[in-house]
Amino acid sequence: MLRKEAKLIVKFLKVIMIVAVAAGALSLGACAQKKETMSTNTGTATTGYSK
Repeated sequence: MLRKEAKLIVKFLKVIMIVAVAAGALSLGACAQKKETMSTNTGTATTGYSK
């Protein structure tokens, strides 16, 4: 009985870890995308002033 419970707990922890890693990767990707668009906007604004 204890082995079944232990296996269930291990599976549960694995699922939590996978979800945590996926959420971290998605948040880092969104952060990088936001920084990229911000730098593009500042580059556009700089070229606007040079005209």
